Amino acid sequence: MANITNNESQCEYERLYKTYFKKFFNYGRKFTRDIHLIEDSIQEVFLDIWNKRQKAVEIASANSYYFSSFRYVLFKKIKQASRQSVLVDEGYEPEFSIEQKIIAGEISNEQFEKLRQALKMLTSRQREAIFLRFYEGLSYEEVATVLDISVKATYKIMARSLENLRENLVLSLVNIIIAFSLWP
Repeated sequence: MANITNNESQCEYERLYKTYFKKFFNYGRKFTRDIHLIEDSIQEVFLDIWNKRQKAVEIASANSYYFSSFRYVLFKKIKQASRQSVLVDEGYEPEFSIEQKIIAGEISNEQFEKLRQALKMLTSRQREAIFLRFYEGLSYEEVATVLDISVKATYKIMARSLENLRENLVLSLVNIIIAFSLWP
């Protein structure tokens, strides 16, 4: 009977690893370019999950719990490593999934570039909230947990982010229209 439980634990652990490894890696690239640091952080989180597998702990949201754990470990390692060098990458752009790349391929390069430039106009906290909400599909409550802020603050960050994106994208279109009207 113990072998069945252990095998079930291994299967569940393997499923978790396959589900979250790329997500954590992609999320970690938001904060550092140091691939080894990201991978070490991922391994530490999964080692902790494995070591705590026998303890029955009720988790309200698995996504926010795992992302919060990873974020905590990664920031701890970045802080340790930052004593030697600066690792935070403000210019990070998330790696898109295959589906997102196909969709992006259908959008003209010009539109995609405008969106990319509009995203750069957001603060790092706004970009992180957008990434977690739209790229990772976390709920507002889960984003709040990961960012260690209130749900109300998450709604405010998202509203401001979307408003900034809307303004920056509209301004880009207005500039194009003006440029075309001045074309000889």
